[in-house]
Amino acid sequence: MSQTAVRSGEVASPDDAPTGRLPRARRARHRADRLTVADLLAAQASGTAPPVRRVPTTSGVPAPRDADRSALTFTPARPPASPSGLTFTAPRATTTAPPAPTSAPGHRAAPAPAPAHRAAPVPAPAHRAAPAPARRSTPAPAPTPARRAESEPATVLLAPRSNPVRAAAPVAAPAPSPAATPARASWRRADTAVTTLVVLVPAHDEEAGIADTVEGLLAQEMPDGLRISGIVVVADNCTDRTVEIARRYPVEVIETRGNTEKKAGALNEGWRRAARDADLVLTMDADTVLRPGCAAAMAEELQRNTALGAVCARYWAAPGRGLAWRLQRLEYSRYDDLRELRGWRVSVASGAAAMYRREALDEVAVHRSAGPWDGSSLIEDYALTLDLKTAGWTVGAARGAHVLTHPPTSFRELWVQRLRWGRGGMDECLKRGWTRATRKDILSYGLFVLSVFFRLLFVTMLVLMITHAVPFRYALIGLIPLGVMWLERVTSMWRLPGRTGTDVAIVAVLVVEDLYGFFLEFCAVVAAWRCLFARRQGW
Repeated sequence: MSQTAVRSGEVASPDDAPTGRLPRARRARHRADRLTVADLLAAQASGTAPPVRRVPTTSGVPAPRDADRSALTFTPARPPASPSGLTFTAPRATTTAPPAPTSAPGHRAAPAPAPAHRAAPVPAPAHRAAPAPARRSTPAPAPTPARRAESEPATVLLAPRSNPVRAAAPVAAPAPSPAATPARASWRRADTAVTTLVVLVPAHDEEAGIADTVEGLLAQEMPDGLRISGIVVVADNCTDRTVEIARRYPVEVIETRGNTEKKAGALNEGWRRAARDADLVLTMDADTVLRPGCAAAMAEELQRNTALGAVCARYWAAPGRGLAWRLQRLEYSRYDDLRELRGWRVSVASGAAAMYRREALDEVAVHRSAGPWDGSSLIEDYALTLDLKTAGWTVGAARGAHVLTHPPTSFRELWVQRLRWGRGGMDECLKRGWTRATRKDILSYGLFVLSVFFRLLFVTMLVLMITHAVPFRYALIGLIPLGVMWLERVTSMWRLPGRTGTDVAIVAVLVVEDLYGFFLEFCAVVAAWRCLFARRQGW
């Protein structure tokens, strides 16, 4: 086909093959007799037969009969390989034009006769569909390369479009192989075979309980993919047999000399020397014993919630004796119920037993050269908790992790402990100010001040009524809050493991626990006084 016919969108006959140059008159007549797509579409729209144009033949081939003219169509041929254009294919043809006769070599073939009239229009399809395969006309015997254009049907090339006429069939993406799946089973990591856990146990003169602590760690059963890679006992300025007893077990013992930062300094030294490359770090007091499955439950909680930077265990009082021990035992049980009501959200990852992610500790240690734990804080576990919250991590309690800890055995020891806890918490809030990490704790201190104020108001009113002989009048409605408080205490006591009749009697009378509450509030008031006036507070 000539380039002129291709660019103008005309349907050319096989005689238009470039076999030689025709005279000017004959070329004009050939251009007038060509069938175009526009002619076919116009005839279709009008619904009439196209006008007949008689053209005298120039060869010995007779013109087609009138019966064949109505069935004449053009047959599309294979389009040339052109990446910029698309091939328009006409609908299915009923008959094909007779092949042009071959000429002897060296002689130019005579052009084929033009049809006496245009072919009948073909109705346009209602929607775009895949074109039907066109019937090929019977090719001339052994066509030469010079005559190949005469033996092949004509082709109409349209302007390129953005979407192809024939879309390629979608190819389904291959299913990922199990080796390429990023999910990990249990605690397995992609870069290591297992997740490593290092336990740090700071101990200062703990010869009475270090053996039970180490034995509880050695008895822990780890799931697949989690392994305790080291148990490190950091003997901090010990003067008793703590180091000797700890070395009886397959654990690493690190002795500190001249440490002035107490527990925080011991933890930092143990972390730098033995736990910096561990995936998880478990810290615990030397007077605490892990219950079976505690370490695995804490690791599972960290795996389940990736936003957690640290989790702590649920601690109960270890077996003991005395009124101070019983009251603290009931207090721990009540605080455990409060954690459950809060959805296991805690204000501090308790230092009795807490597990940290390596990434969380590294992020805090960037801002402190000694290590993640703040040596200037009286309660290093609360300071680290605030640092983690400031960095964007959350802390919580592992509901399936339980430990037994030894509380102070006398009210004097309890007084020192609670003064340090209260003063340390207030110091951290004053040092950091109102931030996203401290605002809830500051609000809780404000509520504590209000409760103390109303309690003092009640006591003052009661003293004035007694001194002025004012008669008492009771109302039943005033017993409702008292009944709710009593029911809450009984419920907490009933969930206490190993409860005895003495525990039931202490809760039933209410007065003993109320006096214990006054004692704890007085400790908090003294700690606040020392904090506001910058009084020194030791361990």
